[in-house]
Amino acid sequence: MKKIIQFIVVLGISFSGIFVGAQAKYTLDGDHSAVHFSTIKKQYIVEPAVFKKVSGSISNSGNVEVQIDLNSIETRIPIRNERINKLFFDSVKFPNTTVKAKIDMAMLKGIRDFKKMDLPATLNFYGKSKAIKLKVLIAKVGKNKFVATSMAPTIVNAKDFGVPDNNITKLAATVGGFNISNKVGVSFVLSFTAE
Repeated sequence: MKKIIQFIVVLGISFSGIFVGAQAKYTLDGDHSAVHFSTIKKQYIVEPAVFKKVSGSISNSGNVEVQIDLNSIETRIPIRNERINKLFFDSVKFPNTTVKAKIDMAMLKGIRDFKKMDLPATLNFYGKSKAIKLKVLIAKVGKNKFVATSMAPTIVNAKDFGVPDNNITKLAATVGGFNISNKVGVSFVLSFTAE
């Protein structure tokens, strides 16, 4: 009987280890993370914006997933927030955009201070996925924390994701018909904490 109990305990510990291993190794700290971009109109007027709600995780196997809530856009002009969401993002139909990547966990754990890298990733936007490359600086900021920051903006072209030209035309019409570029530079600061 004693041996049976010991076996059950060992078996329980083993399954517990498998379950824990399947959970995310790092969780994105949304309070200390942000994704920024800027729109350009009339070829020289830059209008910055930020997404305030970002979530994500990195699994034990190094699978990175970051989700951006498009409805959390903040341009400091409420009507502009509403117009970009309704006319350009069509956020009722496409409320989120997602970035997925794979990172070497041994390398990540081995970082002592800073490390620069080119990280291949997949961006899903407006229902379509496309391969992108992120230039990232990873900085250890504590025993169980690190920050990933963009070293250079990632250029995202709306046409690559099938966003209709009419979406930009309708958005431009709200600002006097001025030309608005369909390309934006996206940058980010993402904080991760070990679970």
